[in-house]
Amino acid sequence: MLLAVPLLADAAGLMHVKWEGLTVVVGKTVSIAMPGGAVIAGKATGVESDALVVDVKKSSDRSAYPKGVVRVPRATLHRLEMQTKAKAGRIVGTVLGAGVGFAGGVGAAIGIEGGIWGNKHDSAAGAAIVGITVAGAVGGYLVGNAVDKRWTPVEIEP
Repeated sequence: MLLAVPLLADAAGLMHVKWEGLTVVVGKTVSIAMPGGAVIAGKATGVESDALVVDVKKSSDRSAYPKGVVRVPRATLHRLEMQTKAKAGRIVGTVLGAGVGFAGGVGAAIGIEGGIWGNKHDSAAGAAIVGITVAGAVGGYLVGNAVDKRWTPVEIEP
């Protein structure tokens, strides 16, 4: 499963938009380098004629940019990073995780007092197969979800 990670983690290309097209970032998580060197990250909630409105969740300078709503002036905003999410990593991760989990579950079931056929612990063996398969699928989904997150640079054209 880990061998598929580099294939899924390709970098997103630079996006060029005019101010009027900046609505593509509304509802997405953005990261913005502010004047003075501070970096803020949060959900873009709106685009006004003179500012981008961001609900800040993280800030490298909490005294200058505390958590909450911040209006980033149009005059100072030339570039930002937008978090996007693909689907391939979650699909591949879930399928591979379920396959590995199923194989591990069958191995565990065989190890329960001599096997899954003809023993007194059929329910325990079945529970092991199902439980480990589900755990593998969930683990694969979580790994795939992490791989799917990308930061797309957005350059604002004049």
